[in-house]
Amino acid sequence: MTELLGAGPIRYRLSWEQPPRYLYQVEIEAEPSKGKYTDFAIPAWRPGRYIIQNYAGAISHFAAYDEAGNPLSWRKITKDRWRVPNPSRGRLKVRYRFYARQIDAGSSYLSEELVYFNPINLLMYLPGRTEEPCELELLSLSKDWDVATALPRKGEYLFYAQTYHHLADSPFLSGPSLRSEKTTCCGATLHVHFWGRVGVQNLKGFLDDLCKIVQTQVRIWGTLPLQEYHFIYLLVPFQIRHAVEHEYSAMFVLPEEGAASEEALKSFLGISAHEFFHVWNVKRLRPEALVPYQYDREVYTNLHWLTEGITDYYTAVTLARAGLISPTDYWQRLSAELTQIENTHAYQLFSPAELSIDSWLATSPYRPAVYQGSFYAAGKRVGFLLDMLLRRETHGRVNLDSLLRYLYRRYYERRAGIPEDGVEKAAIRLGGAAFRDFFRRYVWGREAPDYERLLQGLPLRVERRVTLYPGLGRIGILRTSPTESSGLRVQEVLPESLADRIGIESGDVLLTVGQYAADALPADFWEKCQDGEKISLGWSRAGFPMEAEFSYEYSLLTRRIVIDIFPMQDSFVP
Repeated sequence: MTELLGAGPIRYRLSWEQPPRYLYQVEIEAEPSKGKYTDFAIPAWRPGRYIIQNYAGAISHFAAYDEAGNPLSWRKITKDRWRVPNPSRGRLKVRYRFYARQIDAGSSYLSEELVYFNPINLLMYLPGRTEEPCELELLSLSKDWDVATALPRKGEYLFYAQTYHHLADSPFLSGPSLRSEKTTCCGATLHVHFWGRVGVQNLKGFLDDLCKIVQTQVRIWGTLPLQEYHFIYLLVPFQIRHAVEHEYSAMFVLPEEGAASEEALKSFLGISAHEFFHVWNVKRLRPEALVPYQYDREVYTNLHWLTEGITDYYTAVTLARAGLISPTDYWQRLSAELTQIENTHAYQLFSPAELSIDSWLATSPYRPAVYQGSFYAAGKRVGFLLDMLLRRETHGRVNLDSLLRYLYRRYYERRAGIPEDGVEKAAIRLGGAAFRDFFRRYVWGREAPDYERLLQGLPLRVERRVTLYPGLGRIGILRTSPTESSGLRVQEVLPESLADRIGIESGDVLLTVGQYAADALPADFWEKCQDGEKISLGWSRAGFPMEAEFSYEYSLLTRRIVIDIFPMQDSFVP
């Protein structure tokens, strides 16, 4: 357990020049650590995004001082840790600058009209002292601007955190166009903040829909472990949908066109439902490996199929139970998602458990696109099948809601994290021995599910059919995008397809198909092709022209599996 030094909180002061130049100026004042020196470190990653992001790359102008302002010598000892010798008496200070010019839901940005930061990006911590209380003062903030954050206020622009973990988990947003409203739901106050262009005068309908989401998820978990929660929406004039969960808030970066009307705002409900589900799943109930967070290294768990995938499964479940989408819409969405998974090669190569561990490899330049599976999607499939099998094996007495509530009581309420085999053991305890084989095949293993067998005995009908991919998908080119000049940039090639055998790779630019330009191919081109017909392809790779010819054979065309699941009772949703 961390020993608190007891000489007041660690104080952070944040300022910037006028006009801002994307540079935050940070000052930290603290009691020296025990011993000869005090270390300061910046996190290498953030919870919710399990890759090394190296926030230290944005730091410059590091300096250290004693209480009287005299400079102290210091030394950088790793890429994200600085060591300062302790002064003979009094507290010490460090100062540095952080370059903030990136906008997503986990980053930091600074401009004349927007102050936005995630403390985990730019505020250093003192290793071994992350349990000490902290204060944060915003020295340069305009008196006319309000602030959107879940961190408690101690003064007008002074905020208090119980620990560094609490501080790091509390994003800030401020600007002249900040709009904030609130409502009461399930005994808690929901705060909704929008920065950017909102075309809706009255947000009551949106607030009511958010409340329906909260009510539905509280029924799933049986408790709401907070009294206030902040939905913080940063609206931008370009296409992006990104969000990050926090213990008492969620941060969203979304296109402003989604807030143009009451109907358009409904497009924000799914991502909002996903992030609010994290109030329980991962922000409180989380893998043992993440208790407590270690910010200086990769932290490995095979349970991200639970933390993100099960959360994603409950996104549509929440909307359907809350009456925000129809049962028909729910089953169509689920069928499309399962179809996508069954036709993505990565899920044949890596299990949900492996994909969880391999989150740290997502940015590796050595990892080919065909290996890029998602623990979100893999976990969603596991969640659906686990939910259905629990219902079937217990004749409806237990479902996935029951399993989550059991885990919450068994681990979070006892201040423990979930062991790596904790979900499997809980499923066996609640549902029986059949779940040992289920986890072996579909969580630790890579088997493709037999949906008909697994869903047998439930009020569901499964249709499985095989069809040809449309368009260029017939030869295995599954995704393309336009280029600035001519041709189509290849984004995904199915392994062992015709295109793969010919040698076309992701990143190539497809120029011609037969006598046609690739980006002007007639819609009925493939239907008119005859068996045995010779077809030439032309493409470029890094500017070098390439070509090949193949014989069109119907038996060699790329096929996809289509999974459709229909409820036998029209109103049934999980």
